[in-house]
Amino acid sequence: MILKHYFVRSIKDPLNFLMLILFPLVMITIFITTSRQDIPFILRSLNGYCLVATNQTFFNVLFFQYFCGMLVSDYLYRDFRSDMRWRLMASPQPFSRFVISAIVSSIFVSMINGTLVLTAARFIFDAYFNIPMMIAVLLGMSVFVTLFGVLLFMICQKKGTSTAVIMVFAFAQMLMINFGMITFPPPGEIGIANFLPIVAGTRALEYASGMRVELHPELSWLGGFTELGTDMPMAFANLGILAALVALALVAVIIVGRKRKI
Repeated sequence: MILKHYFVRSIKDPLNFLMLILFPLVMITIFITTSRQDIPFILRSLNGYCLVATNQTFFNVLFFQYFCGMLVSDYLYRDFRSDMRWRLMASPQPFSRFVISAIVSSIFVSMINGTLVLTAARFIFDAYFNIPMMIAVLLGMSVFVTLFGVLLFMICQKKGTSTAVIMVFAFAQMLMINFGMITFPPPGEIGIANFLPIVAGTRALEYASGMRVELHPELSWLGGFTELGTDMPMAFANLGILAALVALALVAVIIVGRKRKI
């Protein structure tokens, strides 16, 4: 019943539809339509799939997952940092059951929303992705952002602080990636940038899909891509980094949860 409550609550939340389904599709559409049209066709299309749409789908699907972490954090604040907490704490159910249910629900919702966006991108924008790797990366990102939101709930006393941290962390990655504020390693190598969750997930998908793309310095950043080929060892290496970040977040949640007696 508790799990169902959080699941239905998340699905019905307007922010869920706006930030995890509508906005990613809008951003993908904008980047596709504004990409340079003078780029040779071969740089825009590979085996019938759109390189620009593929790259933008990877990035935007993973980026907007952070809003799911913000949602689960908001729900826990409303339930246990407001007057509602007295009613819930009077329940025979332990506090940990509410938190675990919120975590599981958030992961389900994040996966569902991500799947909807990916399906639309595949059939509307001709994006391409390796399905098994896409499932693994989407699951890893969903778990990470959820645990990140729960961890901030445990640490930060105010909801505004938690929301600000999530937004800064997410948008900082976006800015660093899109405006060249971080240095990416050459193809086939791992660098510091790969340890950012969005970068690790995106690189895993690019390498596994055989559409690993690199920005052409002489072309506009809005679509100047070329195909570099499949590299499954690198795909799994980046997936491993994402899994390590998930494990680190899980350990942090367990440690803080025990200190807070949750």
